Amino acid sequence: MRIEPSLDVDRCLRALEELPGVLDQLDVGELAELMTILMRLRGRSEQLAVLVARLASQRGDVRDSDAANTTQWVSNSAAQASVPLDVRDAHTIATVADACRGDLHQPVTDALRAGTCTPAVAKTALTEVAKIEPIIPETSHDDALARYLELDPATGVRGREALTRQILADHAEDELDKRDATLERTESLSWRTTPTGMTRLTAELSPVNAAILTGALLPLSAPRGRSASAQDATGSDTPAEQDDRTPGKRRVDALIALVSRGARVDDGAAAALSSTARVTVTVPLSTLTGGGAAVTSTGDVLDAGSARRFACDADIIPVVLGTDSEPLDVGRTKRLVTKGIRTAVTLRDRGCTFPGCDRPPSFCEVHHIVPWASGGVTSLPNSAMLCTTHHQTVHRHGYTAIATALRVRWDVTRRPRVTHRGRDAA
Repeated sequence: MRIEPSLDVDRCLRALEELPGVLDQLDVGELAELMTILMRLRGRSEQLAVLVARLASQRGDVRDSDAANTTQWVSNSAAQASVPLDVRDAHTIATVADACRGDLHQPVTDALRAGTCTPAVAKTALTEVAKIEPIIPETSHDDALARYLELDPATGVRGREALTRQILADHAEDELDKRDATLERTESLSWRTTPTGMTRLTAELSPVNAAILTGALLPLSAPRGRSASAQDATGSDTPAEQDDRTPGKRRVDALIALVSRGARVDDGAAAALSSTARVTVTVPLSTLTGGGAAVTSTGDVLDAGSARRFACDADIIPVVLGTDSEPLDVGRTKRLVTKGIRTAVTLRDRGCTFPGCDRPPSFCEVHHIVPWASGGVTSLPNSAMLCTTHHQTVHRHGYTAIATALRVRWDVTRRPRVTHRGRDAA
């Protein structure tokens, strides 16, 4: 290999080959410093591999070689170096390299040159932008790429999905609504017995229901025990109590506790703790009055319809932000449905009031007919009982109703959403 004297790659490679024999001689600080250097080398070499493969594909080197495609060209190079390379990694390098042969995806090439993104993030950016551009044609191609290229690789699929949902909420709320409606219709829960005699639960939940479930489980699945400074009744120090359950076991115990409590409430053997799970949702006021997205404390991105529905629930705490991101409301009790109002609504409605639905009160939530963000008050005339599905439907499509002392009448005519002036609504 002919290369500039200032960049002696062969010498670097020889030094790396010698490292395994001297690792035991390094102290703690040197070992940590070496690990940092190796991670830097690994990351930079992956970025350079994409740039090299891009140039080889661009100049026709891949075409003129014995390789059938760029992926095989990359794999052959790894084989010649006697370096194990997963075919998925080779495919990632090749996919990004081939996509960046021209100038269309220049931001990706620039980010790899600058060392600011990994090949995996670059592939995600290319894939996701190709999906959303037909839905949001007015979005700038380079701007969309830039948003994905800033993703933290550690967030994985979750980060990618959250960003896609945020972009759709900002520019194509109706498309996000349709996606979530489809996800809700295809939710599933199943279980089977494993060879060990255990039962394995498999659930696929929509983002909204997943947020509710995790919001209920996380507080109950925290490790139990006392801190090392705990004292007994006499004031003497006592040994710390450790929770030796695995995280998975703690979550199982939390789920069983929730189910057991719910079963006892349904049988009348216990009082209900609350009607819904406690979830903190950050909601820009513009989302409540117009469109956009809300974000839960666990990072789940929810569509505007779900955000409006959450704003009705006493145990789902909305943190409403104004135009300058200042908190306008942090779940004030006076605007939330009280036990007394819920009892009155239950006696009047006796279940879901949406036309054709027969869900009982235990399956229902109390909905503000005129939304709080639009000046609606918390009162019996402004309340209607809806099951979870129809509560989401009402907020998604903006259906309205009229409540009397005897019943609730719904107008299920679809109409465009009406936005309100933020400050007046607040």
